[in-house]
Amino acid sequence: MIRVFVVDDEKLVRRGILGLIDWEKYGMEVVGDSGSGEETLEFLRKREVDLLFSDLEMPGLSGIPFLQEARLIRPDIQIVVLTMHQEFELIQQALRIGILDYITKAQIEEENIDALMDGIKIRYLETMRHTQLGERNVLYNEVYIWETDNKKRCEEAVKTLERNRFPFEFLSETRLLFSGECNVIRLKSIIEDFGPEDSSLLEIKQVKGIPYDQLADTLKASMADKLFEDRRPGCFTYAYLYPSLLQVHSGASRKEILDLCLKMEFMLNGECYEEGMEKICRAALSPEERTAVFYHFSLYWSDFSGKDFTRYFEEVNGFRWWYQWRAWFDETRSLVLKRIGESNAEISTMEAMHKAMNYIREHMDREITLEELLHLTGMSKSHFSKNFKKITGKTFVTYLNDMRIESAKKYLAETKQPIYWIANQVGYTDEHYFRRIFRERTGKNPKQYRENN
Repeated sequence: MIRVFVVDDEKLVRRGILGLIDWEKYGMEVVGDSGSGEETLEFLRKREVDLLFSDLEMPGLSGIPFLQEARLIRPDIQIVVLTMHQEFELIQQALRIGILDYITKAQIEEENIDALMDGIKIRYLETMRHTQLGERNVLYNEVYIWETDNKKRCEEAVKTLERNRFPFEFLSETRLLFSGECNVIRLKSIIEDFGPEDSSLLEIKQVKGIPYDQLADTLKASMADKLFEDRRPGCFTYAYLYPSLLQVHSGASRKEILDLCLKMEFMLNGECYEEGMEKICRAALSPEERTAVFYHFSLYWSDFSGKDFTRYFEEVNGFRWWYQWRAWFDETRSLVLKRIGESNAEISTMEAMHKAMNYIREHMDREITLEELLHLTGMSKSHFSKNFKKITGKTFVTYLNDMRIESAKKYLAETKQPIYWIANQVGYTDEHYFRRIFRERTGKNPKQYRENN
């Protein structure tokens, strides 16, 4: 139990705080209370106290000097400051000396007391973990770690373990620690009931004698990448040797990955594709960078895959593990290969046409001439025109206008920009000409299309 002491010079307020909170519910017991700083310090000299709830403004010794004296007597004591109002300057001073938290007395009466006290308990346990684990070494050959998605889910996991009276310690704000002698079968059952889709149970072996703070640092540095690579659907338990977590592999950069996956050979050659997948999986990318780089992949191959690249972020929303991205890559490649196989064109010709199609998309906001594309691809007019139509099913002019109209439709449906602005964005400098082309191809004028979509 966490031993609590409450100090406030107003007796009614103090009694109210003691009576309103179900201390036992949060694993706490009140070992004393007082109305003055001096009496509190005397108590601290005689008795152990873990958590001090203290008013800042009391007659006699109070405020920051009182908190500093309490810390001198009990260096490990954690402090929650009680205030009548949000006294900014005083609270800032208290935070600078390392208080655990501060709450207004009104919060205890008005707010969800469970959320308030749960938060204080979690912060207390985390703080004690930092001071206690750093002084200890692992006593077992293996330990178990329950890793959660985020801090909020970790707090929920703590409540679940406490309800089940299952012993644990904090390793970090998202990781809970269990000894090698814990009941693993029961722990797995608890996690399955809790929700294994956003939890991982890690068995870390060969850790005997390792300082706990070193273990925490190692997991922080390597575990996210390990789980990204290893996580599989329907499985939440994974075992690792601690020495293997210390091995750092330098992954490919963002530029290297882009250069790799935008090559025609990457898509057509199965061996090249598999080697590329291995590099992409282990690339030195954050989740945000990964999503951005793969967007370029989706955009670049959209003409062959037929996928609507504007729905990319919706499509990959919620992707967290490599197996999800791998399935997405495989699906995209399958669509590209189907389209390429239907064309029966040579690889060099496919690469040239692909280059031309991407050039059109990137520059459709201005005038594009056939001569530009001939220079880009190094082809004659007849050879280019024949192969472009063979692969896209359209002439260059029709392909360009279709792409412009499709982009205009998205602008009309998803933005409130004026018609003249949209016309310019998709390469039509003459708004009247844009309106005429748009009606010819959609059967509606831009205003009607916007109203209906």
